[in-house]
Amino acid sequence: MGEIRTAWATVVLALCAVGLLLVVPFLVLLGFLASIPVFGEAGHGAGGYLTWAAVLGAGLPLVGVVVSATTRRRGWTWFFGICLTVAAAVAVLAWADDVRHALPPPPGPRHCVERSGGGNDCPGG
Repeated sequence: MGEIRTAWATVVLALCAVGLLLVVPFLVLLGFLASIPVFGEAGHGAGGYLTWAAVLGAGLPLVGVVVSATTRRRGWTWFFGICLTVAAAVAVLAWADDVRHALPPPPGPRHCVERSGGGNDCPGG
């Protein structure tokens, strides 16, 4: 029974490595090519490719770390751990870029401004 479990772990780790090293970069390339406007038309198909690349880019190393750590394969654990760390760093940088490019607060008074004539511009009032 242990040999079958070891064989399955080897197959899962190999598939995760192939997917991480070949499929994810291929999906990123397809997403990049789909985002390039062709003959004046904006490409809208990039989102799907890049979403799958992000999901696989984070999910495959996570599966690889779990399987390799539970089967005590040190080299594979290091490989997938480093890949997972890179994926986490890219996610944090993307999040920071989204936060930096967030919409500015709406213009207008942020406090009560008394006006002569009885009116005021109090937010919410």
